[in-house]
Amino acid sequence: MQHEEILLFWVNRLSFLSRKELQKRFAAAGEPIAAEEWAALLMLWQQDALAPSAIAEATTRDRATTTRLLDRMQKKGLVTRSAGQSDGRRVIVSLTPRGKDIQDLLVPIAMAFVSETTAPVEAQDLATTIRTLKTLSARILDMKD
Repeated sequence: MQHEEILLFWVNRLSFLSRKELQKRFAAAGEPIAAEEWAALLMLWQQDALAPSAIAEATTRDRATTTRLLDRMQKKGLVTRSAGQSDGRRVIVSLTPRGKDIQDLLVPIAMAFVSETTAPVEAQDLATTIRTLKTLSARILDMKD
């Protein structure tokens, strides 16, 4: 089988190219935000004050990688860590004012990129693709059990 015939080859390629292009566009706008940071920001913009484990799970990263990611984001002034209110041993990650403010800059950049990228794809085909990728992702998660 040729690699061009393997679905996961194309999924991986799309992921790599998308991350690279988004990072380039963010940097051009003055915010050198890595794709992994972008994924964590998306989670925190939806629900601020998350446990690192929730960020790790939502972004499909292991906890050690997520810890290093959060360290970088904290150094950039995007997030803070604090002890949980009900359990002082639990760490909670929250957006800083800067982390909240860059949403207004980054989201339009990302949305323009998505629009440009998906423009040649029919809406019905795009919906089918999204549904298929969700099904495949759920299948892989089921395999872990």
